[in-house]
Amino acid sequence: MTGAGYPTAIFVSGAGTNLQAVLEHVRAGTLPLDVRLVVSNRPDARALERARDAGVPTLVMPFSPRVDSRGTYARELAGVVKESGARLVLLLGWMHVLAREFLDAGFEGVLNLHPSYLPDDPRADTVALPDGTVSAVYRGAHALRDALEAGARTTGATLIEITPDVDRGPVLARRLMELQPGDSVESALARLHVVEREVVREGVLCWLRVNAAKHA
Repeated sequence: MTGAGYPTAIFVSGAGTNLQAVLEHVRAGTLPLDVRLVVSNRPDARALERARDAGVPTLVMPFSPRVDSRGTYARELAGVVKESGARLVLLLGWMHVLAREFLDAGFEGVLNLHPSYLPDDPRADTVALPDGTVSAVYRGAHALRDALEAGARTTGATLIEITPDVDRGPVLARRLMELQPGDSVESALARLHVVEREVVREGVLCWLRVNAAKHA
């Protein structure tokens, strides 16, 4: 899906609902990205079909700890993405922690969508909610499940810039979502996807504005 937008690679591991939303925004002209490549570490990811249907080149690149070190994998992955011309990398449901070697590869931005409401201060382990209450922060691969098991009243979605400290990067956009009594991971996630789509759009637009100002 080439165009006049910012050259971007998108990393996915699952169904790709947020990828689909991004591709639709690009097609509608409401998100100025040029999606050069969609990468998955899982060959059966439904997201790959969505990318191919949109005419976007895809790459399947599994990580095998029996064959690769995390650093070697990160360098090889970065090399392939750079060949596509992408300067922005967007992680939308990417289930692999990128090693420092990827972050040091010279991309202008590496952004990650996280399924919880993260604090403005990346060092904090609590977050102030809009109503003034304070909540624990849920990080890691199972943030939504952990929030439900802890009896949290809310969850959310946040787009952050990646740093070597997992899920502790600068916040670009975030939104809160109420959890309902009896929610399962599946029922909460179905509602959260709607929230995530807007967070991704808002966060990417924020990053584009900041990045443009840096290079003005």
